[in-house]
Parts: sequence; C-alpha cells; structure tokens
Amino acid sequence: MLFFNAHLFIVFAVVGTILTCICTTYALYGAEDPVTLLNENNFDEFISQPGVNVVKFYASWCNHCENFAPKFKKTASVFQGFVHFGVVDNEAHGDVGSRFNVEGYPTILIYRSDKSIKSPVKYSGPRTVEALAEFLMNQVHEVVASAASKEDVKIDFGSKANCSCGTTCGGSSSHSSSQQKSSDNRQQQQQQQQGSQGAEITLTDANFDSLVLQSDDDWLIAFIAPWCGHCQNLKPEWKRAAEQLRGKVKVGTVDATVHTGLAQRYQIRGFPTIKYFRSGKVEDYDRGRSAEDIVTYGLEKHALNKPPPEVKEITSNAILHEACDGKQLCVIGFLPHLLDCQSKCRKSYLDVMKKTAEKHKLNDWGWLWSGARTHKTLEEALNIGGFGYPALVTVNLRKQKYAVMHGSFSADGIRDFLYELGQGRSSSTLSVMTSLPEIEDSKPWDGKDAPVVHEEEIDLSELGIKTEL
Repeated sequence: MLFFNAHLFIVFAVVGTILTCICTTYALYGAEDPVTLLNENNFDEFISQPGVNVVKFYASWCNHCENFAPKFKKTASVFQGFVHFGVVDNEAHGDVGSRFNVEGYPTILIYRSDKSIKSPVKYSGPRTVEALAEFLMNQVHEVVASAASKEDVKIDFGSKANCSCGTTCGGSSSHSSSQQKSSDNRQQQQQQQQGSQGAEITLTDANFDSLVLQSDDDWLIAFIAPWCGHCQNLKPEWKRAAEQLRGKVKVGTVDATVHTGLAQRYQIRGFPTIKYFRSGKVEDYDRGRSAEDIVTYGLEKHALNKPPPEVKEITSNAILHEACDGKQLCVIGFLPHLLDCQSKCRKSYLDVMKKTAEKHKLNDWGWLWSGARTHKTLEEALNIGGFGYPALVTVNLRKQKYAVMHGSFSADGIRDFLYELGQGRSSSTLSVMTSLPEIEDSKPWDGKDAPVVHEEEIDLSELGIKTEL
C-alpha cells in the first residue's frame, strides 16, 4: 500500500510539472491581454482592419519572445483603441507565418490599410516599449497622411509629432536656427562645388534631383534632424555603411529641417527615415539601423540591378591585367580549338561561363576566356593542357595563388569548384603564381566556324604505288 501511494504521488508530481510547463508556455498571452490571439481562421480578418495592425510571430521556447512579451503588451495598452495588436504562436499555426516567410522569433510585421497586406512592414528596431511606440507613431502618421492626400487635405503634424527621437527632441531659438541655416547654406555651396566628402554625400534641395533622381545609381538616403538622438546614434553606422558600399551603392544624407521641400515631397514624418532610390523610383527601407543591416540591404538591391560581368576574350596583356589585377579572383576558361569544337560548341561553353558569372555578379571577380593554345605562355604558367580542353582556372594575384578545376566544365561542376574553393576545402591544389606572364596580342574570335580544310586527293599510282591487291 505504501508502495502504491508513493508511486501515485510520483505520477501526480510529474503530471503537475507538465501541466505547470504547459500553463507557463501558453501564459505568454491570454484572453485578458490587450492583444488578439490569431490563427488560420481569424488572421486575414484581423490584418484587413482599417488603420495599423501589428502582428507578433513567436515560439513558446524562444527566450527573446518571452522577454519581449510584457513590453509588447504594455505597448498594446498604450495604443489601445488606435492600433490593433495580435500574436501568432507560429509553432501551432505555422501556415500563417510561412505565408510571410517568418523564420526567426520574434518577428513583428505591421499591416496597414493603405498598403497591400501581401507586403507588410517589418519592425527591426530595439525591443523596447519606447522604440516600438515611436515606430508605430510614424506608421499611424503615414496612414493618416495617405488618407488625407486622397481627400486633398494637407496635415502638418508639427515638429514634435514628426520626431521619432523620444525625449531627445526639442526646438531651438530663432537665433540658433538662423545660424544653422547660414552654416548650412555655406555647406551647400561647398558641396555643390566639391561634390561629396568621403563616401557619404550631403544632399540638398538644390542638388537632389540631378544627383539622385536623374541617376541610374542605387542610392540609400537618410532624412535626419540635427537635434534627433536616434539620428546621432545612426551617424557612425551610416558612415561605416557608406565606406563599405563605396563603388556599389551611393549613400546620402538630407537635413530635413533645412531642406524642407524634400521632406514634404517624400512625406517624412519621423527621424531618421531611410529610403532607397533608383532611376527616380523610391522605396521605404525596412531593416535595422546597424551598418551590417544597411550594407546587407544595399548589396541586395545592388545585386538586383547590377548587370552581369562580361566574360571577355583574352586578346592582349591589357585585358588580362584589367580582369586579374586588384581583383579578389579572376576566372579563366580555356576552350577547345575551333577545329575540335565549332562555333555552336564554343558558344555553349561560353553560355555556361556567362550564367555562372551572373550568379556571382556581386563578387569582385574578373571573367576571361581563351581558345586552346592561343596563349601558350599563359597556359604553361597555369599548368593548363594536361587535362585537355575545356579547362578552367582561378587566379588570386593578391595571395599569389591559382587553382585548376579537375571536374566537369558544366554549370554544376564550376559551381561546386568555386564553392569548395571559397570554403577552403577544394580538392584542387593551390599553386604559387607571383605574377602573370606576358602574352602576345591575338585577333578576337569572329563568332564563326573555323574553315574546314579539305585534303587534296593524291593519285598514288603516279607515285608508283599499286592500289590494287
């Protein structure tokens, strides 16, 4: 009997522990909280409500989600009646999250009635009540401004309403404002004459259209206010991002308190506001404010618009050095002689190289090709020819190394070779090359087949050779 009671006690204890865990798990959000518990049945109706609708996707095992839960509830209480807050347990309702590519936790998406629900705004700021509240105030302002513009109504939210800098916001006396404008005018004149200082470019009402809108370059532009605390925090990250994006994406800054025409044109409601521009088109930036986030976003946009690198034929030393000197890597294909592989065959190999080059267009690589035995000194220096043609070699003059591919000359073969090389586990031997050899100029291929040489038939009887048995 004692054994039975002890056994029963253990069972109750285990069951009680499990129930406690279950209750703790589901206690993150309850019916008494100012948030709506969402699932597949009520999600679409929730995000289709007028105004601003905030959804947090979470997982029960996520510590960050648990830590953020009370702050999320408090923010919901602050905005109760103005902004709708909902939560999705993405473990239980994964189909909802998968529609919006939710992969990490917590993920906060904002669905606005003035935008398509297929393209929610992602919140990537600090997980504090203040930061999220400021972000949502900007969202509310933009929704109201959008609705007002449809009714041909202009609304001035005022300098404090336009600021997303919390307690760091403030005004200035007319005297200091006058001094600031005078200083800015001098800076504007210097900027127009000198262009830009460093990698970051100062933009104004006067130069914005010519530098940004009439350009095919990628631009990331921060609209800031000098007295904004968040803008001051962004400043070093913005500068680092500008340096890293140099040559790929242009990075600019607009003082929206001085160049108010630009601020009004792009409906700047809070600071800092970051926007992406290309060829006159503008998109909202929706990532974090770290240099890493800014650079990642900029490179992604640049990749979409960047043309694929040209796969050039080696016909001179200049072309060879242009593709390899100072590059992270240059990839050289040696294709069979035209007599062994006519134009259709050669073009198929070039297509493989071009498609591979396009997939790697973000990398600082050069792409070259040459016909077999056209540049013998180069082939000998790179140990090409022993495995036949086509052949592929990568050269890194910075590290004075090269590697010859031993796999198939195909999209998959080249992809695997380059991937393994980048991971440092290539089966190909890294050989030493201190410099590129000098080559002789050659004529570029005209894209045509090689002329077929017809052998002249010789009458062997004229040579006294009998052909009959």
